Amino acid sequence: MLKSLRMKNFTAFSDVIFEFVPGLNVIVGENITGKSHVLKMGYCLLYSLYQLSTKQALKKAAISDELAVQQGMSGLLTEKILNVFKPDALSNLNRINANLPTEIMAEIKKENINQLMSFSFRKNDNQLMLNQFAKMNINMPLFIPTNEILTMLPEFPELYEKHYMSIDETYYDLCKAMRMPLLKKIPDDLKKNVESLEVVLGGKIVVQKTGHVYIHFSNNDKLEISLVAEGLRKLSTLIYLIKNGTISKGCTIFWDEAENNLNPKYMAKMANALFSLVQNGIQVIIVTHSLFLMKELSLLSEISSGKTFCRFFNCNPIQNNIIVEHGDLLEDIPSVASLHEALRQDDREQAFYNNQ
Repeated sequence: MLKSLRMKNFTAFSDVIFEFVPGLNVIVGENITGKSHVLKMGYCLLYSLYQLSTKQALKKAAISDELAVQQGMSGLLTEKILNVFKPDALSNLNRINANLPTEIMAEIKKENINQLMSFSFRKNDNQLMLNQFAKMNINMPLFIPTNEILTMLPEFPELYEKHYMSIDETYYDLCKAMRMPLLKKIPDDLKKNVESLEVVLGGKIVVQKTGHVYIHFSNNDKLEISLVAEGLRKLSTLIYLIKNGTISKGCTIFWDEAENNLNPKYMAKMANALFSLVQNGIQVIIVTHSLFLMKELSLLSEISSGKTFCRFFNCNPIQNNIIVEHGDLLEDIPSVASLHEALRQDDREQAFYNNQ
């Protein structure tokens, strides 16, 4: 899991620290405050560490040549950051008008082991300089982007592998994860999660070998995924990733705008699903603009009476800088843009009716 992330002179941030909890982490804030960049950087760090543990050549080198492993990790991380953020050059991620180097520091935790990762780069650097790197076997992290991927699943992975594309690599990674075959047996605790989500979906998701996706209903009818509402496609993705074992105890899920294209009725169901995941040892870090979802997650946290770890982070723009506020409940954060705008709307509505 990602325990902490510090970013200095990186995109929108001059110097911020996120101290994540093992359970549910909710990042909120106005547009252009770097929320998605937090998710992407955390994902790049964990994914590169996962890659390091799966590449046989680097695993063999680790026995006798730590420098070779460090260089390999530096290459993996540089490539992943370029493919996920898609800048024209690595140095473009350096904070605008900052003459200082970009520095990233993270703490990774697995069970009772904590390890540090840190790297830096300056303007005009083509590859980052790795200062500290963790060496541990971790579960593959997942990044669920803003847009659904099920309709592109049949063709996109092969196209991405053969052609230069401007679409960031999180879509490709998620498509590959969706191509994994189903588990013979889903863990009992996660099986309950799948069953409750399938009730919402009204059927079961089926991914064919060709990559084509269908929803099969109890009356034996089936519906192409392209004809299913986009919000339900995201729920379908979550269901299938549990069923094929990609989402399992110890993994971290990064989800950008989790509420996208979901009606509040389904947001409440999804909030319960997220809480069920974290109760089964899965770390979840999401970004949301939805006040409804924020309040629902905060309410569930209160209902759990602290049994489920939950933390809210607010990226607050102050004087050309981003300040990160945090609290265990939504009400612990002093300034939430979505809440303030909802109150202003109420004021405008009240003023209108008072003038009638």
